[in-house]
Amino acid sequence: MSNPLESLKLDYWYKALLAMCSVLLIVSLTVPLQGINNNVAQLLSLGGIFIGLGEWINHPLQERIGPGFKVSGHPWRFTLLGTGFDLVGLACIWYGVYKLTHAG
Repeated sequence: MSNPLESLKLDYWYKALLAMCSVLLIVSLTVPLQGINNNVAQLLSLGGIFIGLGEWINHPLQERIGPGFKVSGHPWRFTLLGTGFDLVGLACIWYGVYKLTHAG
């Protein structure tokens, strides 16, 4: 039986952010955290997940083919869905930081 995580490549920052925030979300949903409220950790990790997804959508594989060459890469390209995820992620992070700094 093979490990499904073996093929996971964290070759771009937004994939690493998505993986780290997913782990933080799972931890904050299952274990009581010390020093930070679990709800705040969940908001911050959800914000990171949304930003990671949005940037993954905004960085599609693009190829250019010319006479005798082929260039491929993942440059940023505007998409409505990806930018919407980015904005939702930023809102979650902003609200999480607000709750963290105004805890009473």
